[in-house]
Amino acid sequence: MQQSSIKLTKTERRFLISLTKGGDKNDSEIAKEMKVSKGTVSRIRKKLTEEGLLAGATPKLDLEKMGVCFYYVLVFQWNAFADRKLTEKMEKDFTSTAQTIYFAEGSNPNSKYIAKMAFVDFEDYNEFIAEFRRKYGASISGLETFFIQPKRILKEDYGDLVKMLIGGV
Repeated sequence: MQQSSIKLTKTERRFLISLTKGGDKNDSEIAKEMKVSKGTVSRIRKKLTEEGLLAGATPKLDLEKMGVCFYYVLVFQWNAFADRKLTEKMEKDFTSTAQTIYFAEGSNPNSKYIAKMAFVDFEDYNEFIAEFRRKYGASISGLETFFIQPKRILKEDYGDLVKMLIGGV
């Protein structure tokens, strides 16, 4: 099934790139960056929203101000796919906890699970990992965790990806 794409003008492409590079900009800031009027930016935003390319706004939050000091990516091999009940329980434990921001598994039983999680402090993270190992230690291997500072997360954007998808400016 081929998906229809929206034809974008050069100005609309520049708008999308600006919007996704530090996506917490308002229309005035985008207009200034693009050297166009705020009205032009507002019309572009409205058009792209009506065409379904933009769906609302995703605010960027200052995680540190909200109390998140530790952000981790966990990667592990799950070795108990044959035990469907245990697998479902493990998946529910991850997807139902407030700390889990993202949770995914690979497409085959030899793939790894990936979880992105946020914790208020290191003790909170340690308690989670200890409980995870207590419950599922015999069913996991290769558990790795990667720490990311909240300030680094806030600097992430999708500008380069959008630029690639729309063919540059």
